[in-house]
Amino acid sequence: MSVDVTTDWYWEGNVVEALARFLTTEGWSIVSLADTHTKAQGIDLHAIRDGRVLLVEAKGFPSKHYRDPRREGDVKPTNPTNQAQQWFSRALLKALRLQTKYPDAVVALAFPDFPRYRTLFEETKTGLEKLGVAFLTVGEDGRVIMWGM
Repeated sequence: MSVDVTTDWYWEGNVVEALARFLTTEGWSIVSLADTHTKAQGIDLHAIRDGRVLLVEAKGFPSKHYRDPRREGDVKPTNPTNQAQQWFSRALLKALRLQTKYPDAVVALAFPDFPRYRTLFEETKTGLEKLGVAFLTVGEDGRVIMWGM
Protein backbone atom coordinates (compact mmCIF):
# COMPACT_ATOMS: atom_id res chain seq x y z
CA MET A 1 0.00 0.00 0.00
CA SER A 2 1.52 3.29 -1.11
CA VAL A 3 1.07 6.38 1.06
CA ASP A 4 1.26 9.69 -0.81
CA VAL A 5 2.14 12.21 1.89
CA THR A 6 2.09 15.02 -0.70
CA THR A 7 -1.71 14.93 -0.54
CA ASP A 8 -1.65 15.91 3.15
CA TRP A 9 -2.57 19.58 3.60
CA TYR A 10 0.40 19.95 5.96
CA TRP A 11 2.98 18.65 3.49
CA GLU A 12 5.64 21.34 2.83
CA GLY A 13 4.72 21.85 -0.82
CA ASN A 14 1.07 22.42 0.07
CA VAL A 15 2.07 24.87 2.82
CA VAL A 16 4.21 26.84 0.35
CA GLU A 17 1.42 26.88 -2.25
CA ALA A 18 -1.18 28.07 0.28
CA LEU A 19 1.19 30.76 1.50
CA ALA A 20 1.84 31.91 -2.09
CA ARG A 21 -1.92 32.18 -2.73
CA PHE A 22 -2.38 34.20 0.45
CA LEU A 23 0.54 36.55 -0.24
CA THR A 24 -0.76 37.18 -3.76
CA THR A 25 -4.10 38.33 -2.31
CA GLU A 26 -2.13 40.64 0.00
CA GLY A 27 -0.43 42.33 -2.97
CA TRP A 28 2.83 40.40 -3.01
CA SER A 29 4.30 39.22 -6.31
CA ILE A 30 5.74 35.72 -6.16
CA VAL A 31 9.24 35.71 -7.64
CA SER A 32 9.91 32.01 -7.10
CA LEU A 33 8.81 28.85 -5.30
CA ALA A 34 11.07 25.90 -4.58
CA ASP A 35 10.11 22.60 -6.19
CA THR A 36 9.34 20.65 -3.03
CA HIS A 37 8.33 17.55 -5.00
CA THR A 38 11.98 17.10 -5.98
CA LYS A 39 13.25 18.37 -2.61
CA ALA A 40 14.98 21.25 -4.39
CA GLN A 41 17.45 23.26 -2.34
CA GLY A 42 17.19 27.02 -1.96
CA ILE A 43 14.65 29.57 -0.85
CA ASP A 44 11.20 28.03 -0.46
CA LEU A 45 9.29 31.20 -1.31
CA HIS A 46 10.61 34.53 -2.62
CA ALA A 47 8.15 37.41 -2.92
CA ILE A 48 8.28 41.16 -3.41
CA ARG A 49 5.88 44.01 -2.65
CA ASP A 50 6.58 47.74 -2.92
CA GLY A 51 10.31 47.04 -3.19
CA ARG A 52 10.26 44.92 -0.02
CA VAL A 53 11.73 41.43 -0.41
CA LEU A 54 10.30 38.49 1.55
CA LEU A 55 12.22 35.22 1.83
CA VAL A 56 10.45 32.30 3.48
CA GLU A 57 11.81 29.03 4.80
CA ALA A 58 8.89 26.62 5.09
CA LYS A 59 8.44 23.20 6.62
CA GLY A 60 5.56 20.79 6.69
CA PHE A 61 4.58 18.58 9.58
CA PRO A 62 6.24 15.17 9.66
CA SER A 63 4.21 12.28 8.33
CA LYS A 64 4.13 8.92 10.03
CA HIS A 65 5.02 7.33 6.68
CA TYR A 66 8.00 7.60 4.38
CA ARG A 67 7.64 9.49 1.12
CA ASP A 68 10.44 7.50 -0.53
CA PRO A 69 8.91 4.76 -2.76
CA ARG A 70 11.67 2.38 -1.66
CA ARG A 71 10.23 2.55 1.87
CA GLU A 72 6.63 2.11 0.72
CA GLY A 73 4.37 1.03 3.56
CA ASP A 74 7.03 1.57 6.23
CA VAL A 75 6.13 3.63 9.28
CA LYS A 76 8.81 6.04 10.50
CA PRO A 77 10.29 5.13 13.89
CA THR A 78 10.53 8.78 14.97
CA ASN A 79 7.52 10.38 16.62
CA PRO A 80 6.33 13.25 14.36
CA THR A 81 6.26 15.65 17.33
CA ASN A 82 9.94 15.01 18.03
CA GLN A 83 10.83 15.26 14.35
CA ALA A 84 8.94 18.57 14.11
CA GLN A 85 11.33 20.10 16.66
CA GLN A 86 14.28 19.06 14.48
CA TRP A 87 12.61 20.59 11.42
CA PHE A 88 11.93 23.80 13.35
CA SER A 89 15.60 23.98 14.36
CA ARG A 90 16.78 23.46 10.79
CA ALA A 91 14.38 26.09 9.50
CA LEU A 92 15.65 28.59 12.07
CA LEU A 93 19.26 27.97 11.04
CA LYS A 94 18.27 28.48 7.39
CA ALA A 95 16.48 31.74 8.29
CA LEU A 96 19.59 33.06 10.03
CA ARG A 97 21.71 32.18 7.01
CA LEU A 98 19.23 33.97 4.75
CA GLN A 99 19.37 37.06 6.95
CA THR A 100 23.14 37.08 6.69
CA LYS A 101 23.13 36.64 2.91
CA TYR A 102 20.22 39.05 2.28
CA PRO A 103 20.36 41.63 5.11
CA ASP A 104 17.76 43.93 3.55
CA ALA A 105 15.13 41.21 3.12
CA VAL A 106 12.34 40.24 5.48
CA VAL A 107 13.01 36.64 6.47
CA ALA A 108 10.21 34.43 7.73
CA LEU A 109 9.60 30.89 8.92
CA ALA A 110 6.39 29.20 7.79
CA PHE A 111 4.77 26.08 9.23
CA PRO A 112 1.43 24.33 9.10
CA ASP A 113 -0.67 25.29 12.10
CA PHE A 114 -0.02 22.40 14.48
CA PRO A 115 0.11 22.62 18.29
CA ARG A 116 3.76 21.51 18.31
CA TYR A 117 4.86 24.36 16.05
CA ARG A 118 2.76 26.86 18.02
CA THR A 119 4.48 25.70 21.23
CA LEU A 120 7.92 26.01 19.67
CA PHE A 121 7.02 29.49 18.47
CA GLU A 122 5.86 30.56 21.94
CA GLU A 123 9.09 29.17 23.44
CA THR A 124 11.23 31.16 20.95
CA LYS A 125 9.03 34.22 20.29
CA THR A 126 11.25 36.76 22.09
CA GLY A 127 14.37 35.42 20.42
CA LEU A 128 12.73 35.48 16.99
CA GLU A 129 11.69 39.07 17.60
CA LYS A 130 15.23 40.08 18.60
CA LEU A 131 16.58 38.32 15.51
CA GLY A 132 13.99 39.94 13.25
CA VAL A 133 12.59 36.64 12.00
CA ALA A 134 8.88 36.66 11.14
CA PHE A 135 6.66 33.63 11.78
CA LEU A 136 3.77 32.43 9.62
CA THR A 137 1.33 29.59 10.11
CA VAL A 138 -0.92 28.06 7.49
CA GLY A 139 -4.13 26.37 8.59
CA GLU A 140 -5.82 23.40 6.98
CA ASP A 141 -8.33 25.86 5.48
CA GLY A 142 -5.49 27.95 3.97
CA ARG A 143 -5.82 30.71 6.55
CA VAL A 144 -2.47 32.40 7.23
CA ILE A 145 -1.53 34.03 10.51
CA MET A 146 1.47 36.36 10.44
CA TRP A 147 3.66 37.54 13.31
CA GLY A 148 6.56 39.96 13.04
CA MET A 149 5.84 41.31 9.58
